Order: sequence, then C-alpha cells, then structure tokens
Amino acid sequence: MNEPMKRSGFLLLLFFLSFLSPGQIPGITRQKTVDSLFVLLKNSKDSRKVDLLNQLALNLAPRGFDSSFRFANQALQISIKLHYAWGKGIATFNIGNSYYFKTDIKNALTNYLSALRQLEPFEPSGEIGDLLIQIASINEYVRNSEKVFDYYNRAFRNYTAVGDTSAAMLSYLGIGSFYFSKLQILEQTDPPASNEVKMMMDSAIKYNTIVLNYYLIPHPHYDLMSVEEWLSNIYDYHGCYYLTKGDSLALDYYLKALEKARAIKDIDARNVMEGLMCSNLGYQYYFSLKDTDKGFTYAKAAATLLKKTNRYDLYALALSNLGKIGMDRGQFPQCKQYLFQAMNYSDTFLLRIDHIKSQDPTFILWGVTQLRWMRVMILSDLVRLYELTGDFKNALLYQKKLEAEKNLQSRDELTRQIIGLQADHEDQLKRQEIAGLVSDNELRRMRMNQTKILFAGIGGAALIAFLVFMVWIQRKGFRSDQKALILEQKLLRSQMNPHFIFNSLTNIQNFILTEKPEKASIYLSKFAMLVRNILDNSVEEYVVLEKEISTIENYLELQKLRFVGKFDYRILIADDIDIETMKIPPMLAQPFIENAIEHGVKHRDTPGHIDIRFNLKDHLLVFEVEDDGIGRQKAREIGIIRDPEHKSMATSLTLERLANLNRKMKEKIRLEIIDLKNTLDEATGTKVTFGIPVS
Repeated sequence: MNEPMKRSGFLLLLFFLSFLSPGQIPGITRQKTVDSLFVLLKNSKDSRKVDLLNQLALNLAPRGFDSSFRFANQALQISIKLHYAWGKGIATFNIGNSYYFKTDIKNALTNYLSALRQLEPFEPSGEIGDLLIQIASINEYVRNSEKVFDYYNRAFRNYTAVGDTSAAMLSYLGIGSFYFSKLQILEQTDPPASNEVKMMMDSAIKYNTIVLNYYLIPHPHYDLMSVEEWLSNIYDYHGCYYLTKGDSLALDYYLKALEKARAIKDIDARNVMEGLMCSNLGYQYYFSLKDTDKGFTYAKAAATLLKKTNRYDLYALALSNLGKIGMDRGQFPQCKQYLFQAMNYSDTFLLRIDHIKSQDPTFILWGVTQLRWMRVMILSDLVRLYELTGDFKNALLYQKKLEAEKNLQSRDELTRQIIGLQADHEDQLKRQEIAGLVSDNELRRMRMNQTKILFAGIGGAALIAFLVFMVWIQRKGFRSDQKALILEQKLLRSQMNPHFIFNSLTNIQNFILTEKPEKASIYLSKFAMLVRNILDNSVEEYVVLEKEISTIENYLELQKLRFVGKFDYRILIADDIDIETMKIPPMLAQPFIENAIEHGVKHRDTPGHIDIRFNLKDHLLVFEVEDDGIGRQKAREIGIIRDPEHKSMATSLTLERLANLNRKMKEKIRLEIIDLKNTLDEATGTKVTFGIPVS
C-alpha cells in the first residue's frame, strides 16, 4: 500500500465509525430523556418496570458505568423472577453497553454475545439489529474479520424486516468500511496482490453506493446528523476507496465531500468536516497529483479550520501533513515546528478525550487506537527529518521513541486479538452447553410422553406397542447422535493438546520479549485462526475443503515454530478439485499429521518432509499424509523406552469416529496406513491414505 493511500486510509478509519451507531446506542446522555424516565419509573411495575430500567441503563451508559450497570442489573433480576425473556436479553445487552463505554471490551463482547443468544428467538427486531451492529464493530476492533461481514449483514436483515431503512443503511456503510479495515489487516501480515485490492475496494464501493443513493433522495428526517453531513462522509468514503484502487475518480468524490461539508449549518460540525475534507485534498493534490500549490493551500486551510474545534487528533493530523510538505520542500525549521506541534496535540487529545462529546459510542475506543497509528507516523517523519539535517543524535533518540510507540501499538494489537479469541471460545462453549441442555430436555420430554402413553393406552394394546416401537426408534437415533457429539467433543479436546497450546503461546511470548512484534502478531493470528477453526469444526459434521486445508496449514506453521528446522511441508491439490464447494468430515487427518511430526520427522537427524496431497479418483477424494520419518516400528521402540504407558487417544478417537460416520453412509470412508520401506527393507516413513466418497 503506497504512502498516500495509507494516509488517506488513516483519515477514513479515524472517522468511519463515528456515524455507524444507530439511535438505540446513544453516544451522549440526554438529561431530559433520563429525567422523564425517572418520573415514569415511580409508578411502574412488572415488565413495564423492566423496560423503563433498561431504557435508563441505555441512556446513562455514556455518562456513568455504575448507574448504568446498576439499572441494567435490576432489570435483569426482575426479568429472571418474571420469566420475562425479552427483558432479560435487553438487560444483558445493556450490561454490555455499560462495559463498552468503560472501554472494557472483553466484558462488553462477552455480554453482547450472551444477549444475542437470549434474543435470537425474537428475530427480527430493531434492537437485535442494534446489538449485531455493536458485535460487528467490536469484532472488527479485535481483528476477528471472518465474522464481521456476517454480523453486519444479519443486522441489515433485521432492520429491513422491521422497516427501519435508515438503520439498514448503517449496516451497509459498515460492510463497505469492513472491506477497507480488512485490507489494512492483510497489509500488516500478508499483503494482497493489486487485483485482490481492487476486488475488495469494488465490493466496498458497491455497498457504499447503495447508501449514497439512499441519502441522495430526500427523507422526512435524518438520524444522528444532517443530510449534508451524511453525504459529505459518504463521498469521503468513496474517495478513499477509489484512491486505494488507484482510480482518478477519488479526486472528484473528495471535491463533492468538501462541497457538502461547506453546506453544513452547525458551525462545529462544519469546521470538523470541512477541515477533514481539506486535509484529504491537500494530501491528494500535493503527493498524488503533484500540484504543490493547491496541495499546500488545502493543507493550510485544514489546519486553520480544525484548530477551531476540539478534535485535537484531526488537528494533529493536519499539522503532520504540513510537516511532511515542509520536509518535501526542504523547509526543515517549519517542518520541525509542525511535527512537534502535532505530537503535542496528540498528547492533548489523549488527556482530554473523555471530555470530547461525540454521537459515536466507539469514539474513545477507535480514537485512541488510530491516534497510536498517527503518532508512529509523526515519529517516523521526525526521525527522517533529523537524518536529512545530519542530526544523528536526535535521529537516534526519536528512533527509540518510535520503537517504543510501535511496541505499544503491537501490544495493543495483540491484546485485542486475544480478547476476540477468548470471547469467541467462551461463546462457542456456551452454545455447546446450551445445545446439550436442549438435548437433555428433549430426552426427558420423550420419557414423559412414554409414561403418559403407557397409562393412557390400557384399552389399546396394539396402538401402545406401535407407539413404544416408534419411541424406541427415536431414542436409538438420539443415542447415535449423542454418541457422535461426544466423539466430536473428545476429538476436539485431543486436538487442543495443552502442550501444543502452551508451546505456541510461549513462542509468541518470546517474539514479544525479543521485540519482534510483527512476527508475534503473525503467529498469534495463525494461532487464533487455528483455534477458531477447530472450535467451529467441532460442531460441524462436514466442512468445505478450503477450511480444512486452512486449519492444516495453520497447525503445521505453528508446529514449525515449535520444532525449528526439523521439517518442512507441502500441500498439493489436484487442479480438478474445487476446494470452495467440496466438503469432507473435519479434522480426520490431524492426528496422523501430529504423529508424522511427533513420532516421525521429529526423531530424524536431518530435516524431514511431510507431503499432504488431495486427488480425485473414481468418485473418491484421495487424501494422503506422507512423511519421511523414522517409521512406526522405530517410533514404537522409542515410545516403549520413553513412555511405555502412552496411548494415541486422538488416533483411536478418529478410528471410532470413522466407524460412526460409515454407519450412516452407503459408500464408506476408507483408511489405509502404509509403512514405507526402501529396497533394503529399511523404514523410510509412513503414508496415511483416506478415500472419502464425493458426489
């Protein structure tokens, strides 16, 4: 990603969430609303009282955690006594809001996910749409990009079903910005090719265009801000997306954004929006279009306008742009002055952020995060300035400050990813627990029905026999499904080898301690993706081949980190296999891949090789895992000496699972384990082959 695009991208992300929050999640406490709710609360009772307490908790959340949490908790306790499921779900939602405005993201996300589980039976509703928007926003913040699109899209369906078109547009605006933030994540770990960038930005433009067309048509009222503010922001997003894909239309949309910003009636809002648009245009003209005069004029105008506001972060950015222009012109004293001022105002923003009023509940959350990005940018410019002027002492000093800021940024990034991983894991476990309770309740209900039938059917022996027979068939099927579920859960626990998890996290920690945050971030992302895939796969009987390959690849990458230099691997896929549509049972080969490492290549004196191959043959997907390790016989000999009590639980569970799967299938899954030998009858490795029927 080139430098102009990064700067413009920063401007977008600093502002893009500022207007995504629907009216159900106010960013500012409105005292008149709170006072009227207190009056109504005095004479209320039962579910009406719960609803009023929830409204109070919602409206007080931006101002005070204690009050908001207290009212939400009261609503929760009363709802439990009344068996008022809707009130209980909304109360949990509001407890999440209380933590959210406290910027306690872990507890906010945990409560939001709990609220979603409780409110799902009531879909569609506007409140559930609001909840999904919040969950999508936090998942974007914690870099769980795989789920963001689904949450925004689900919010859109809820809003559309209840006729709230304005809120539905917020969902689409979020989807558009999601593609951009996803691109930023990829830039840090695995930079995409230019054609992929264009495809992602085309998707962002598609959704943003739907929102633009909506706001170009007059509506009776506009939530959160005026139509001019909406259009200015949407045109700005368009400009950013087009700039990212290298399209000259970016300038046209930036100019339209500025035109709408100048028409905003509210002076403070106008100064912020006009200043932001001028900042974009200044950088676009100066560094992209090489029109230095226009670029400097717009950059100067941006600083003048933003100085009048309390958006110290945006003013710092405008000063930073002027500093970069001064450096480019060789005006080093002015450049230094602008960059120091930018750093000072970024400090001011951090000190006063709690006092800046914003309609956006995510303002503090994203504001601090994006400011760290900007401080890295300013410190990088200061290092370059001192190098250009030959002041290497100060260059070294600011290089150290830059590294410290980058470490803060990296730690913040890692912390967010861990929060997302933990909340996701807990939600999956809770859903599995609920599914188990539902199964138990179903079994109890079946038993009660049997008893009633037996007592009520004295005069109908034939009918009773028939009913008992049907119940027996149902219970047999239930036991089979229950056994399959138990097997899946046992297999999951065996995949989540505690030694493997401990070693992976220890290696990531070592990267952090040795000041290698980029590697730590990459490996943490792979570890998070592996755990998520295993958790997701544990509740699915079949998954697409693409997801299974991703799980295998992440597992092998983490094992390579654990056993440095001990092996390499290849994943070979035949051209006639469509990995996006073909499905297979998940995690079949993982125990054998683990064996290939732990009992095969690990014990070689020289680096080993593991080949994983996928081929189609006679309506079978032939899935092979081949290693050039020491072979099973030698591994058993070593195992007898080192660990005579060891048993491969994962392998035996897989064999039992295969037997259970094959009972349901006409064409069976075949498994073959071959000991590879050379011409001298010496072990040269092991090959495991699955033959999986495909339609």
